[in-house]
Amino acid sequence: MNIVIRIIIIVLIGLGTYGIANQMIKSKEKAKSKKIEKVVPLVDVVERSVGEYQLEVESFGTVRSYFETSLTPEVSGQITSVSPSFRVGEMVAEGEILVTIDSSNFETTVARAEANLILMQSALDEEKVRAAQAKGDWLASGRKLATASNFVLRKPQMAAAEANIKVAQVDIKRALLDLERTKIRAPYAAIVTARSASLGNFVTSQNGLGILVATDKAEVRIPLTPAQMQQVAFSSGDKSELILKDPNNDELEWPAELDRMEPVVDAQNQVNYGIATIEQPYTNEVGVLSIGTFVNVILPSSKKISGYKLPESALVNDKYVWLVDEKMKLVRADAERIHTDGVSLYVEVDKGDLSDPLRVVSRPLSNFRNGVEVKTSEEKSEKMTEEKKSAKSNN
Repeated sequence: MNIVIRIIIIVLIGLGTYGIANQMIKSKEKAKSKKIEKVVPLVDVVERSVGEYQLEVESFGTVRSYFETSLTPEVSGQITSVSPSFRVGEMVAEGEILVTIDSSNFETTVARAEANLILMQSALDEEKVRAAQAKGDWLASGRKLATASNFVLRKPQMAAAEANIKVAQVDIKRALLDLERTKIRAPYAAIVTARSASLGNFVTSQNGLGILVATDKAEVRIPLTPAQMQQVAFSSGDKSELILKDPNNDELEWPAELDRMEPVVDAQNQVNYGIATIEQPYTNEVGVLSIGTFVNVILPSSKKISGYKLPESALVNDKYVWLVDEKMKLVRADAERIHTDGVSLYVEVDKGDLSDPLRVVSRPLSNFRNGVEVKTSEEKSEKMTEEKKSAKSNN
């Protein structure tokens, strides 16, 4: 009997479990089928229209001094003072006194020359009195003045006295000039690149005191190949504008002028050299352009081309570019390279029925096909902006 009851209980439990499971299955909602969204690739595009472009010629060069002066004294003596500005790396103004030499001997020379001039003037006055007296004595003797010799009338003595005065005046000028030369001045606005003068040194005209480099201008010597020479827009008497660039920082650009062309060809490398000048290299608004700096040079070319200016990455296999038409579909267009400047390329595009401005894919993928629908980065940006606006309004 106990076994029968147990079997009945087990059957009832199984039936109950089945009923509950069946009810749960019936109450479960059917899963909705998810719609597969179409994947549309995102591409970066640049809008370009055909245009006229003046090409550029690229070269390089090293900045060098426009004027460089080695200071040497013109008089001998002991250095009594040195300007605080006369130090390597300091800038000095035109006419600024850099070194002073002991002037006591030169002051004495000036005083002696002035005293000698007074003596010579006194001697001339005496000769004038003697000449007048000789003339009167000759006339008093009843003789005609025309018969008197120049020596009797003291004309040679007068000429000698006048010549002595001129010599004395020249001596004063020379003595004053030597006195002025005891003050050694900067001949132009410059930067000090070397200094050997020290307080107490005895110097002569054989001693160098330092080296100055002009700050108002600098030069760059630019090598140009024969092919580049044919493109450079330069004629004698004209000054073409060009750009100097820091090779380590593309944002640093200095305006300069192509001043002249050297009239000879370098025998070793068969290049011509152009000379460019830059104003105020040490106080330029762009930044300091020190002597010895290596720079890249961008010169204007006389050659112009017509085409589309694109990023180098836009041209595929040097044969074609990918365009996006008004229906947002890819169009393959044949393209021919005209020129490359290292950053951009200039091409002719067989655009077919499309009109300017063309939307050119700047970084095409290898799996692109004609007619594939795409969306541009601009559209994605607009969609994200609209979604942000919608989210704000809902909040």
